[in-house]
Amino acid sequence: MASKLIPVVAEIKWIKKESRDTATYALKILDKDVNRDFKYEPGQFSMLSVVGIGEVPISFSSAPTDRDITHTIRIAGDVTTALSKLKVGDLIGVRGPFGRGWPLSELYDREPLIIAGGIGIAPMRSMIREIVNNYDKYFFRRTPVVVYGARTPKDILFRNEFPRYRGFFELILTVDSADPEEYWKGEIGFVTNVIKRLNINPLHTTAFICGPEIMMQSTIKELLLKGVAREKIFLSMERNMNCGIGLCGHCLFGPKFICKDGPVFRYIEVEEFLGIKEL
Repeated sequence: MASKLIPVVAEIKWIKKESRDTATYALKILDKDVNRDFKYEPGQFSMLSVVGIGEVPISFSSAPTDRDITHTIRIAGDVTTALSKLKVGDLIGVRGPFGRGWPLSELYDREPLIIAGGIGIAPMRSMIREIVNNYDKYFFRRTPVVVYGARTPKDILFRNEFPRYRGFFELILTVDSADPEEYWKGEIGFVTNVIKRLNINPLHTTAFICGPEIMMQSTIKELLLKGVAREKIFLSMERNMNCGIGLCGHCLFGPKFICKDGPVFRYIEVEEFLGIKEL
């Protein structure tokens, strides 16, 4: 088994452009033994590297039961810019998987509410596809709800996939604004506006949230007002992660290491630290 401190080489199998600054990359680990033993959970992440540039933490956007391992990457810095210039057949470094993923046990006999904003739909896609691939085993009390918000219709990721999910989820797409010349039939407004009018049973709801931190804070506020229990709200945090195993300290968040103790947390674990700048 490969060391999680030493990257293994992976080949880019295919690339799918998702939006103007975001694409999904399917990877194949070249070492057959490592590829065979590479197991991950929805919500975990890899450290992807480009030689001479550096590493960047990227969540899995595929489900463990999917054929291909995928990561969806938005251009946001030197490493992601370098990754965006690669082509099918090029090689990159991969370390991982790292972190604590979404607690799938919290889906059983519950009413799941999956809420994503922006690029936060990528780690949610991993869980969404896991549910689709194993829908009958979770025994939901009601059809799971997915609420996804983007800045504009052009910024919606995985847009062509959502029609396939409608048989498994109640799906609500919303955008901050829409060009009058662009045909858009979905909601217009923030995710929190959708949450305010959702009819949910707080006693049976488990919420999963991923997106910009300010969006997650406002969403949690609305969920608490609806009576959802603090311990039944889960969120995925994002920080600058370098080592992946809690050694370097770059992702320290209060007493927690995002890379090792997260990135997925129960709200009650990080409640007192959310919203504190420079923490």
